[in-house]
Amino acid sequence: MDLPRIIEGDRRRLFAWLVANGAAQALAAVATALLVRHGFDQLIIPQAPQGSGSILSLALAMLAVLAATAWLRWRGNLDAERLGQGYVHAVRLRLFRHLLAIGAEGSRRMSRGALMLRFVGDLTATRNWVSLGLARLTVSGLTTLLALAAMVLIDPVIATAVGLAVAAAASLALVVGPYLRSRTREARHHRGRIAALVSDRLAHLGVVEAFGQEGREVRRLRRVSRQLRTALVARAHVLGLLRALSEASAGLASGCALAVGAMQVADGQASPGTVVAAMVVAGLLAPRLNDLGRVYEYWNAAGIAREKQLQVLRLEPVGRGLARAGTAPLAAADWIALKGIGYADLFADVSLDIAAGERIALIGPNGCGKSTLLRLIAGLLEPDAGVVHLGGQDLRSHRWAEVRRAFAMVAPDLSLLRGSFRLNLTYGAGRVEATDITRVLALCHLEPLLARLPDGLETRLAENGQGLSSGERARLGIARALLARPRILLLDEADANLDRLARAALDAVIASFEGTVIFITHDASRLAQADRVLAVRPPGVTVLSPGEGMAELRESQARALRLVS
Repeated sequence: MDLPRIIEGDRRRLFAWLVANGAAQALAAVATALLVRHGFDQLIIPQAPQGSGSILSLALAMLAVLAATAWLRWRGNLDAERLGQGYVHAVRLRLFRHLLAIGAEGSRRMSRGALMLRFVGDLTATRNWVSLGLARLTVSGLTTLLALAAMVLIDPVIATAVGLAVAAAASLALVVGPYLRSRTREARHHRGRIAALVSDRLAHLGVVEAFGQEGREVRRLRRVSRQLRTALVARAHVLGLLRALSEASAGLASGCALAVGAMQVADGQASPGTVVAAMVVAGLLAPRLNDLGRVYEYWNAAGIAREKQLQVLRLEPVGRGLARAGTAPLAAADWIALKGIGYADLFADVSLDIAAGERIALIGPNGCGKSTLLRLIAGLLEPDAGVVHLGGQDLRSHRWAEVRRAFAMVAPDLSLLRGSFRLNLTYGAGRVEATDITRVLALCHLEPLLARLPDGLETRLAENGQGLSSGERARLGIARALLARPRILLLDEADANLDRLARAALDAVIASFEGTVIFITHDASRLAQADRVLAVRPPGVTVLSPGEGMAELRESQARALRLVS
């Protein structure tokens, strides 16, 4: 997968307007120069008496050209911003869709701070290049070239001198430019380290505080921040030199126009009006040359940003295909069949039938593959061999959105989102009736919590539901799954670290859920709610009765206690 092209779709039209704008600004500069030459030669140093009508006409013409130039500059800046923001919008969506496609496991190969930098700093660099770099290169570059070409018609000698001055400054900028790339890479490296460090530590302030490591973290940030400061100062040295060269090129162009023009006038080869006109054109080109002086800066930063954005697009999914191309509708069903499932070194040729409405408990030691088996059943992971059927339908052949609606999962790592209580409660549910919300709140014992919140359902929750107890977060996670109206409910150690109300809510949900329930547990007493128990023993699964499952679970827990003691 690659990034979108800058000039495609509606952006072609905007780019065409920028090209036309540059040509129009060049014509305006030439018109200004001709009017100045006419005014200087014919009015200020008159060869024949001129009437007030000529002066008024000249003044009105100058005002019209100045107004047109101002409008063109405004419109050029507006179109440039539209072009840049349109492209950034396309890149942002491409990156976000890819992260959604590769899923949580695929995106974990890049830190959250680094990913956020792709959406903030890197997209800013991309926007700067398109709006301030490419657009200015198009408009100002075209304006400069056409204006210099027109100046050749006015006085080729002066035009050549100005052109050589501009070319000399541009050559020096190309020599200095490569140093900017290395300085920018170094600054980006340290900025990424800071983003990753701050993002991680802010997400885990409780850990820092619990172990009294505030001083250590401040010292670490101070060290990385100093390195970033040094890198940015070194980059500023090169940037300052590039900007000085662009400003010097503008001044050199005016100086060359004046010096060569003076010699031309002294030799009788040019009129004073011609020299003044050339000076005016050089002055009009000065801001364009300053614009062009920053193009390399923007191009350089955007080139590095593009490399980083492509790194995101090269991330591949872990345990599932990138494309979910199934198009067949999925018929309602809640019985599951695993046929010859193989995955990594955890499972080999696992076949299993789970009847509609059955309660299945998964047990086994940590790391044996219980959560992996749940994700294989739900289609969140693709098996290396075999197929998963839902009601006789191969999950891979059906619409991904419909497959997801068939399942709902509750797991400790499926945390709450930043947003309102209502958003978290109804996430994935689509339209829900008030009666459904009331029923689920009662089933999950969330009514006392809701009554305590200042704005009820509209109360905003912090990231990961901070401010709620672990039991309250667990009950809200269960309610979220129920409101999605799944046919199969998957509980991935949802009973871990629950308070009394949360345990009661979980028991009620397992007992009352109308579809199929598959749950992972380390609580032997909860196995009484299961119709069958699956003991996960890589590379296979053993089917046990609830009584056999209780005995095995208690024995494994006793062995663990003996090992600890």
